Amino acid sequence: MLIKTRAVVMHHVKYGESSIILYCYTEQYGRMACIVNHVRTKSSKFPRHLLQPLTILDMLVYYHPNRSLHRLKDLSSPVNYTSIPYQTSKSCIAMFMAELLYKTLHEEESNPALFDFLIKMLQVLDLNKEGMANFHLIFLLHYSRFLGFFPAGLLNNRNMVDSSDLQVFFTLPPAAVQSIKQMLQWPEVQPEEIKLNNKTRTMLLDRLIQYYSNHMQEILKMKSLPILKEVLK
Repeated sequence: MLIKTRAVVMHHVKYGESSIILYCYTEQYGRMACIVNHVRTKSSKFPRHLLQPLTILDMLVYYHPNRSLHRLKDLSSPVNYTSIPYQTSKSCIAMFMAELLYKTLHEEESNPALFDFLIKMLQVLDLNKEGMANFHLIFLLHYSRFLGFFPAGLLNNRNMVDSSDLQVFFTLPPAAVQSIKQMLQWPEVQPEEIKLNNKTRTMLLDRLIQYYSNHMQEILKMKSLPILKEVLK
């Protein structure tokens, strides 16, 4: 059947001579993989920039409920980013976020709250000018809520000590713990209010990746991580 849905691009891979498989998180069907035919040819009707990670799309898809691979009929983007494609730091944060979603977001059913969260976070990343060097940390913390392991116990020092779940954060310096507490209170605390030097930012990023790995019971290997760290120095 032909369906229309909004989607956020996560990743794509080559398929055959001229096509790709596009991995998206959709508003109505959760994670979805679509064949995009002939997109790697000069005569393609689909602009290549619309297939970049974290592009917000309106898609027409030939959807088959019992299949894992669907076929894209048409697409457009209702949102023109003003800064993400043009600022190196934001582009690298977006690349990291897209890889994280691709590797952790597997549910194939609608989750309106999660979809709205992603759209909101992309708007913040694109439009805000201050505090974006810490944005990926805020995203990691609040995205974890939808995966079932939001570290709310970090807001209470006793819970942090008593919970084996939070031991990965236990040896952090007090200033770093305070910064996490501020991030957990977003959007009441805005990104520009959180002051981190590069050393602390990198430390928190490594601990959060370890926290994700612990909960997913596998090492979360992020190819974009070294690039992100280098750009945000």
